[in-house]
Amino acid sequence: MNKLVRVLLVVPVAAVLILAGTASMASATNGSPSGPPPSGENVWCVSVTGAKACFAAYGDRVWIKDTKANGHPVAATIQGKESSGNWYRECFNDRGEAGGWVMCDFDVPECNAGLLWAVDLPFIGAQASTKINTTGTI
Repeated sequence: MNKLVRVLLVVPVAAVLILAGTASMASATNGSPSGPPPSGENVWCVSVTGAKACFAAYGDRVWIKDTKANGHPVAATIQGKESSGNWYRECFNDRGEAGGWVMCDFDVPECNAGLLWAVDLPFIGAQASTKINTTGTI
């Protein structure tokens, strides 16, 4: 196989692999209606005016609830803090205060320290965070 043909075959394959790896590092979705999150060990919650977010390490699940009838959507974001690579997942709730909890089921890297954010009016509104671990104690 000549050099030009090898380059034409290898470059597109490498680009696809790089893009596939990048896409798996981030994910955002609208949550599905749900009951409240569980309580107990390895469950973290954080609140800000207008939003409450929770993360359960077992199952990599995130809950978000709108807590103020102000017309703003709310979001829960989890993100990794490890130097080996950054990742984040976002769960949106646009159902309003009367819409209750929504839940998103993610897959995140195991044994990572991270942050859970509660955000009222994503990207520009009030926000607060707390430290999390993706599985048990790190």
